This record gives sequence, structure tokens and C-alpha cells, in this order.
Amino acid sequence: MQVFKHIHSYAAILLAGTILAGCTKDTHAPKPTTPVTTTAPSGTGDMVLTPAGLMPKANLHFIEPGTELRVSDDGRLQKIESATGNMLQDFGPVTITTDPIHNNGFSRAFDNVVPKAVNGWAAYTYWSNPTTTKPVTSFTTKWTVPAAPKTEGAQTIFLFNGMQDGTSASSYIIQPVLQWGESAAGGGKYWAITNWYVSSANAFYGTLETVTAGTSITGVMTETGATGSNYNYKSVFTGYPTASSITASNVPEAYWLAETLEVYSVSKAAQYPDATSMAFSGIDILEGTTNPSITWTPVAATGGALPKAVVTSGSSSNGTVTIDF
Repeated sequence: MQVFKHIHSYAAILLAGTILAGCTKDTHAPKPTTPVTTTAPSGTGDMVLTPAGLMPKANLHFIEPGTELRVSDDGRLQKIESATGNMLQDFGPVTITTDPIHNNGFSRAFDNVVPKAVNGWAAYTYWSNPTTTKPVTSFTTKWTVPAAPKTEGAQTIFLFNGMQDGTSASSYIIQPVLQWGESAAGGGKYWAITNWYVSSANAFYGTLETVTAGTSITGVMTETGATGSNYNYKSVFTGYPTASSITASNVPEAYWLAETLEVYSVSKAAQYPDATSMAFSGIDILEGTTNPSITWTPVAATGGALPKAVVTSGSSSNGTVTIDF
């Protein structure tokens, strides 16, 4: 539901992301219409919520079926037609943004809107691949859609596994995201899934698909090829229409992996899913055909209180990370 730089600040800790350099099927939602616009502090203009926090509405882009993202040889982020390779839209050069909302954390804009709320990566685990000679070629995670929150307010919940090209101010993230609530991709007081690619300046998403509590979903990111020192990645939810998928080509190596609970406008326990925990299971990470030795590092924005991430099994072939709410 960024390569990103994660800075945390929940009354002192908030995760920020700055960028670029997930089966049983239910009924499917129609193509997203108007992105959900959020009121933000004066001077920031119309903002929309993404899995990287608030971004200007003008920087939000729908990736329709038959199209994908590519970084050109001269460093410009573009939308291309998959069948022909023709460029359909140019989003400009990949640069480090100077927007203070981005540099200080996308979700920092919420601080003056919903005080005393958790906004950002509330609990997660991460692993950074230590080798440059064996890039991650696939990252798979299974999880079951949890029960809706007992208190249905204005909160938005994102649950995802994601890959980044590091944690610098020019990083991107590619991610299959389960969301509850509203985001720039649409949504409401129900669960839905789609895939995202977010850079420091732009956010891209596929078709939003509705799912129901109890549904088993599988998010998979796959390296599909290489161009020199850059790579091509595809993010999908297994068994769901390719309309929700995201493909990004000729981008830096995504070597920083995470299992994440990200929330916005959550100020009490009843606003989390109505469950004691949710497991990211069947975690499978490959470098070619080999499962590497990994060590997850858990992080909790609330300093040890709930929610928190617990490494139940650190295996890279059938691992489990549990999010306690």
C-alpha cells in the first residue's frame, strides 16, 4: 500500500521515504476514478495519499493495462507502450526532490492535520542484500486479508512487501500493496489491492482490485532482465488481473527488502485491523535459483509498544514475519 530514505517520527519517530537515481479472488473494482485528495497544511496545494505518504496530486499517475515504466538511457522516467516500446508520456529527469515534504518525510505533512496520530511505517522488518554480484531475482510473500478495523474512521492502512534501491534521498520502491481506506488509487472502507512504484517525485499505481477479509493473497516482485548495471522489475499479485501489476525497467538494483505495516491517521488501537496479529508468511527470496542467508531487522515506530514486527522464522525459503496490532 520509495530508492527511499526512511526517517521515523511518531511524536519523535516517523518513517519517511524519498526515491528514484501481493489466491482467492473476489469481485474486482472498476478502473480508479478521481484520486482521493487530502487537506494539507497551507502552501502545499492539493495532496494525495500514497504508500509513500502525501504527494502533490499532479505527481500521481495511473499505469493503465498495456503500459509500463522505464528510465531512459538519458535518465528520464517515462511511460511506454508494452507491445511496441513506444514512449507515451515523459515524467522528466530522475532527480532528488527539493520539496521539504519529501526531504523531511512524505507523511510529515500530516503532522499539522492529525496530531498525535501514527503516520508512516508503524512496524516493519528489513534486510539489505550485502552482495552486488548476486542480485535478488524474486521476493514473494503470502498473507491473509485481516478483519476490518473495529473503528472505521478516516484512517488508511497499507500492508506490503517491497523492494528499494537503498535508502537514500534518490531511492524508489516497488511494492504489491493491500490497503484499507482511501488512497490516491481510490478505495474506501474496505480492503483492496494494487501495485505501486514510487519515486521521490512521482507515484504510479495499477488498477485497484477489491478483496475481502479471509482472502489469501500473494505479492511477488521479480527481476525480469538487466540492462548493463540496471534491472527490470515486475510487481504483481498472483492470480489477479495484470491490470493491477507494475513494471519498471532500466532502474537501479533493488537490494533493500521490507515487510511493512504503514498507517495514516491512526490514533487508537481499534483503528488497526480487528485482529491480534497478521502474518507475512511463505516469504521466499531468491538470488537466481538460490535462497540466500538473510537476517531481518525489526523496527517499530512506537518504540516497542504495539504495533510491532516480530520475526517468527528468518528463513528465506519459507519465512514468516508477524505484525502484532
